[in-house]
Amino acid sequence: MQSAVGLVLIAMLAACGSESSNGQTVAVNLSLVVNSQQAQNQSTSSRLMAFFQRWFPDANSVWAQSVSEISTINVQISGPDIPVPPTATVPVSNPTSGQDIPVSIQAPTGSNRTITVAALDGAGTKIFGGALPNVTLAPGPPIALVITLNPVITITINKQGNGSGTVTSTPAGINCGATCSAQFDQGAQVSLTATAASGSSFAGWSGACSGTGACTVNSNATVTARFILAATNHLHVDKAGTGSGAVTSQPSGISCGTICDADFESGAIVTLTAAPADGSTFTSWSGAGCSGAVPSCIVVMNADQTVTATFTAIVPIPMSTLTVQKSGSGSGAVTSAPTGINCTNNQNTCTASFPTGDTVTLTAAPAAGSTFVTWSGACSGTTCTVTMSTDQTVSAQFDLVPDLVTLTANKQGNGDGTVTSDPAGISCGPGCNTSQASYLRGTTVTVTATPDGNSSFNDWHGGPCDNSSSLTCQLGMNDNETVSAHFVRN
Repeated sequence: MQSAVGLVLIAMLAACGSESSNGQTVAVNLSLVVNSQQAQNQSTSSRLMAFFQRWFPDANSVWAQSVSEISTINVQISGPDIPVPPTATVPVSNPTSGQDIPVSIQAPTGSNRTITVAALDGAGTKIFGGALPNVTLAPGPPIALVITLNPVITITINKQGNGSGTVTSTPAGINCGATCSAQFDQGAQVSLTATAASGSSFAGWSGACSGTGACTVNSNATVTARFILAATNHLHVDKAGTGSGAVTSQPSGISCGTICDADFESGAIVTLTAAPADGSTFTSWSGAGCSGAVPSCIVVMNADQTVTATFTAIVPIPMSTLTVQKSGSGSGAVTSAPTGINCTNNQNTCTASFPTGDTVTLTAAPAAGSTFVTWSGACSGTTCTVTMSTDQTVSAQFDLVPDLVTLTANKQGNGDGTVTSDPAGISCGPGCNTSQASYLRGTTVTVTATPDGNSSFNDWHGGPCDNSSSLTCQLGMNDNETVSAHFVRN
């Protein structure tokens, strides 16, 4: 038989707390095995050594003594759907006799069950413990499970001195504070940390540890942490100026606001932080070596200190509103310098506020197919700079660019005459060889040739009247057109 197998307890569990939500139970047979390799760390010899050497040749006297101290077995089953975990506590009259020790209860069925076992001595102190997590207990025949019980150590913290503080452990268990004693698996390296409360300092360990450094224990131990009141200096914060705000400290103590005085350990480094209220700005520090307008100030508490934080009220700047409107058949954008107005092509009205008395320059940018015509309102012409002495309104006119085509009229031949148009535009008389005019696309234009007294009109060249001898020529101006009137001398 291997040395890791010491006391085997055959236990049948039956509900002693609340059942699971499904109301079903199942019998569970546990084999509780004491871990002899860890139990050997116990220090007391046992008169039962001969018994254990007979049945368990690898066991030794210290393990036998540990097992013989078991007086009670406590079993608990927990799970996410078990409001009150069922428990059973069974006395053990002769843990070294080898007899079966019956514990009759039923276990609630379900998944994600944790079975926790504690072996207690005659004084009710836990000396072995074990747990089996993530167990599924299905309805049906009895379920056999094995749980290894490991020895435990107890670490107890005492606190002394006229100061205060807390002691915590890694791994977790002690938080003294409130929990000043805890049990851990034997062999665990338990690190203790002392943290002095405000106004106190840690003066050192005694008992299982000494000095003021790290404290690590790995067996039953009592450790005393001594805290003493620390020497302090007083910090007072004043607030000045036309504005308002708050000053806080790190470490905590000052919250001014309401708490503008606090005591800190002599030599402590205290960082003050100023936070202006709405409508105010933080202006400066003074006192205790603090100065400037940065929001934080470091104070060395080597004496009583006074620091003043100055807050200045922000005076509202009077503002005037500039309104930009757009008119005309076209479109475009209007922007301002300084920024504020950004009236895009699709916006007809835009507003922005500027400090009263400031000057604002507006710029008009026509969209494709449009042209900027003029400013009106608080501006006129093609440039606009507005003085914001009060609320102002400016209008920008954008028109569509006309879709124009060109008519060109020429004169040819050795004669002369006049070529005119209706609508007006072409007027080519004596001494003129070519005349041009622009018309909206689609306009119908009639050109007329009138010879002078020494000439006669011969015909038109080009356009829809090519070779026509009529004195008039009618053109539909859907595109650029060119016609020539041919005059000959009589």
